[in-house]
Amino acid sequence: MNVRISVGFDETPSSQAAVEWAVDAAVSRGAVLRIVSCYHLPLVGDSTYAWTPSEAYRGLLDATEAAMRDVADVARSSHPGLQVVTEPSAGPAGSLLIEGAKPGDLVVVGSSAHKGAVGVLYGNTSHYLVRESPCPVVVVPPGADGGAPVRVVVGVDGSNDSTEALLWAGEEADRHGVGLTVVHAWTYPYRPVDPPSVQARDVMRIDAACVLESAAATARDRFAADVQTELVEAGPAAALIDAVRDGDLLVLGSRGRGALRSTIFGSTVNAVTDSSAVPVVVVRPGRSALCDPPA
Repeated sequence: MNVRISVGFDETPSSQAAVEWAVDAAVSRGAVLRIVSCYHLPLVGDSTYAWTPSEAYRGLLDATEAAMRDVADVARSSHPGLQVVTEPSAGPAGSLLIEGAKPGDLVVVGSSAHKGAVGVLYGNTSHYLVRESPCPVVVVPPGADGGAPVRVVVGVDGSNDSTEALLWAGEEADRHGVGLTVVHAWTYPYRPVDPPSVQARDVMRIDAACVLESAAATARDRFAADVQTELVEAGPAAALIDAVRDGDLLVLGSRGRGALRSTIFGSTVNAVTDSSAVPVVVVRPGRSALCDPPA
């Protein structure tokens, strides 16, 4: 069965960049490109008998279909043979994008204008997808380059989630024949300097270096890509944002901690997808079959 890449389109600059990224990804994978666009129906009347005039509904549907048709025509003309389907809907974009998705598929969206606490209050499609999608989610900022990445950068922390992200990133680096950079961030709770605390910091740094080298060794064993490493003393979100440059593709695993806990304690994934200037791939759990079985 063909891989399916679903991309959200709403005529904003970030969604246009998302479509360009999705087109290139579909071509490189021989995948079906599914373009999804949602419109909002205006309601009239009171809360009990609210309804949408048929003329307004038809006008919104026609406008949405026309915009999607233009985007699909450009994709087909640029890449003959690319299979493109379009789906206009009045439903919520997040649930529609992951409808029928399988672990090997991709869901692509533009970065939201609703960041941080505002995103919690008013909704952020990318945050919803990261929590609920059964397949990797790609968040593309406006102005991001399409085509093959210059490098693939992946964050690791020794968890199963980050191992799955590493495997996905290595496959993507090999697919495009580019280098793979593995990043691990670590922090030390500094106190007034004394010999025991200095020694403890050195031990933590050695532990962090071991986590990084273990991930790099896994990548070198499995993939042809040139593997580089970066050990960074910083918070994970800041380290990942600082590690990338124009043209990179950033990959990280999803913790799946849920909306409320992410709101209270913060989320590396949400912080990175909200702030990154390059496309970010969030790999959902479920690729453990690619890991080596236990001895």
